[in-house]
Amino acid sequence: MTTSTSRVIAILTAALGGAVVIGAVTTTAMSTVASASTSSSTQDVTVAGVDQIDLDLAAGDMRVEFTDVARAELRVDGGPDADRWTFERDGDTLRVASPSGGGLWSWTWGWNTEESSAVLTLPRELAGVDGVFELAAGDLDVEGDFGALEISLGAGEARVEGSAREVEADVSAGRATLTLADVDDADLSVSAGGLEGTFTGSAPRTVDIDVSAGSLELALPDEAYRVTSDVSAGTLDNRLSAGADAGRTVSVQLTAGQVVLRAE
Repeated sequence: MTTSTSRVIAILTAALGGAVVIGAVTTTAMSTVASASTSSSTQDVTVAGVDQIDLDLAAGDMRVEFTDVARAELRVDGGPDADRWTFERDGDTLRVASPSGGGLWSWTWGWNTEESSAVLTLPRELAGVDGVFELAAGDLDVEGDFGALEISLGAGEARVEGSAREVEADVSAGRATLTLADVDDADLSVSAGGLEGTFTGSAPRTVDIDVSAGSLELALPDEAYRVTSDVSAGTLDNRLSAGADAGRTVSVQLTAGQVVLRAE
């Protein structure tokens, strides 16, 4: 082996060793930054006079519950932006919103992909307030009693259990599961994904359903309903008790997909 060849091999070996060291250091640094960027946060506010909860979840997991506390509390664990959540009073509305991204740690280029997990704890005295829940992605669990309830689901999964006087649900993608008692009026629409609803207690006066794609399955109290439908394509499976003169009405607009109506 010539001196020149030996020198080349030595240089390549040194370069390779340096690359390995740099890679190890970089990986360690990335791990350290990701770990350091994970945070937790707890906030609380008074609720006197609050009559509406407005929640906007861009991503992550969220649970909403009513319990024996004096003030509303938001606890966020994990993710790089736990301290960037919005949690504030706006007149008689309590606003909660997750960060939309692009914050201080956005330069980590995905080194920390952990999503936040949040719990919103509300005093029992707020039972019966209106609720507006918007979910762009992630997972939402809600348990409680509401007046007017609005749910907008862009993706992910939402589960709501409790009661509501009025319900408006719009599912663009993902899946929503509603288990509610004593609903008077419901407006349910699905453009993709699925919605499964179970209404118990007193039977609703009016239910309006609009499905352009995806599926909707709704169980109603065992009463007579006047069902009207406009089906362009897809399948409507109506298992409800019919009553031409019934005071309770169910209207179905079906462009594509599937709608199932049954008695609970």
